Amino acid sequence: MQRYSDNTKRHRILRSMEPSTVEKLSQIAARARNDHKLKFSNLTHHISPKLIEQVIKKTPKKSSAGPDGLTRDETLVNLDWMLKRRMYQIHKRSYKAEPVRRAYIPKSDGSKRPLGVPSIIERGIQGATSIVLEQIYEQDFLNCSLGFRPKRGCHNALATLSHSIWREKMNFALEVDIRDFFGSLNHGWLLRFLAHRISDPRILDLIKSWLKAGVLEDGRHLESTDDGSVQGGSISPLLANVYLHYVLDLWFEHVMKKQLRGKARLIRYADDFVIMFEKAEDIESTEKLLKIRLKEFGLSVAENKTHRTDLRLRQRKGEDRRCISFLGFEVYQEKSRSEKHEKVTFKTQSSRLSRSKLKLKETMKEMMHWNIESQAKQINLTLKGHYNYYGLPGNSKTISKFHYHTIRMWRQHLSRRSQRGQLSWEKFQRILETHKLAPPRLRLGYRDIDQYVML
Repeated sequence: MQRYSDNTKRHRILRSMEPSTVEKLSQIAARARNDHKLKFSNLTHHISPKLIEQVIKKTPKKSSAGPDGLTRDETLVNLDWMLKRRMYQIHKRSYKAEPVRRAYIPKSDGSKRPLGVPSIIERGIQGATSIVLEQIYEQDFLNCSLGFRPKRGCHNALATLSHSIWREKMNFALEVDIRDFFGSLNHGWLLRFLAHRISDPRILDLIKSWLKAGVLEDGRHLESTDDGSVQGGSISPLLANVYLHYVLDLWFEHVMKKQLRGKARLIRYADDFVIMFEKAEDIESTEKLLKIRLKEFGLSVAENKTHRTDLRLRQRKGEDRRCISFLGFEVYQEKSRSEKHEKVTFKTQSSRLSRSKLKLKETMKEMMHWNIESQAKQINLTLKGHYNYYGLPGNSKTISKFHYHTIRMWRQHLSRRSQRGQLSWEKFQRILETHKLAPPRLRLGYRDIDQYVML
């Protein structure tokens, strides 16, 4: 669900802006759209204190504090005097970004992903800068880029993948994982890419300052950041999309495709991407040249997570099902009920399902002593979020299992707080009748998913 939050938040910010601000941003977008070689030399004044304040106001109250320890509300109360000095430094090109606080979140494979947590005020400046730069780069980005962009999301990427398999008959896939992408991003190349469109030195200095800010580990140790972009900042997704736009998207669409014998399609969500092919013989040459291309810009492929997949239906009984692992789903083909044609099916990856169950368990512990009505509301929020993301065609059994698992876990946690022993199913059924839990449902069916395709 986190994958959609940044786009939704940005949409709310744009709706709350004054008409004059929206008009100025629209003018930037129009100029960028009409002239794809235009360089913008005076953007800094669009990053106004008012826009920064609006970004901070849309930051959730429970957001983690940065290295300065200030919460969102504390930052808003003191914003006038705190922001005044920073804005002066930005315009005088003397701004030095604060180092970010290191935090870790669990990954689906059991490891932990490092994140950088900037201060709230730093997030506001980054968010405002991202909104302004987005007006330019949304005119340049290609449709193969579907991550962290307005009116695009995971379901668009998955729907486009389904369309490529089912309607365009691309049954051969190259699943690629870039090794430590955010940690390998080369600052020199990124600034050169940005300079294609931005000639305002204050903006470039500001971005360079964020890239070089460093990381605080355990509040003490400062790690330098000579390469890479720390994940967690509001500007990071945009910078990642700019980098891969020039390194991957343009190269594949305008250079690589011309060398292939059959049709091919790149589907990229941030640094996760799949390339679909009509002809199996095109995979080897693409993979070989892709590795050379990425190496030129400081990137490399994680060999153990990069796979070639033949999606054609299995020929022999007992043969393993061929599937693509993408954005938390296993995507594969199977026969329809009538056995007359194939269909593309989505199934939650087992590692993602385990992670959802673990997160549910932690939520249950946190609310063990809440009243039952409040617990039911929180559980329904969790269930609806799960259905909204994983409720794709063919996944009804898996989300039903998660629903049943939720019911059993809730009963267990209610039993633990009772001094009378385990809560009987009879009494628990009466609780479920009064406090109904959201039933499992698919967000998208086979008839709906085509609406999300981005070609």
